[in-house]
Amino acid sequence: MIDQLVRWRAEPEAREHQPITPMNRDQLTRYLDARQPRDLTKLIHNDYILIIEDADNHNGVGWLTIEILSRLHGLARLGYTIGRDYWGQGYATAAVQTVVHQLFTETPIERIEADCSIHNPASRRVLEKCGFRFIGTKRKYLVIQGERVDHHYFELCKDDFHTT
Repeated sequence: MIDQLVRWRAEPEAREHQPITPMNRDQLTRYLDARQPRDLTKLIHNDYILIIEDADNHNGVGWLTIEILSRLHGLARLGYTIGRDYWGQGYATAAVQTVVHQLFTETPIERIEADCSIHNPASRRVLEKCGFRFIGTKRKYLVIQGERVDHHYFELCKDDFHTT
């Protein structure tokens, strides 16, 4: 799985919309070990990385990040990346829905924020399908491949979340 993630992080498409730095196997192993949730419900870390797997064959297809912005105020931010070979197959939507459900039903998180590059309409569709509300545009938000890129800003509050 680590070797696959190393390859994904190096894909130009993975870095097209996000400030992802390529890492070698050892660097990525250490990075992931510090961010793998033993029990996400306890929120003992500030950030987490979850591997997104295909339910049928358990192959890794991407990753999802969770950043705890404030425990006191119940704020979190999430992001996700899907390997190019798995685009358009619903993996990001399913992963976001699963994590949002877990955060809102098993933790004190009350609000989740997410951003996506204005050049990434597929990511925007994922957030909208998952119930996130478009708030506005963060101008010149992140530096991606040496350029400042505007991002769409979304939010989802626990009160707006419906378990089905």
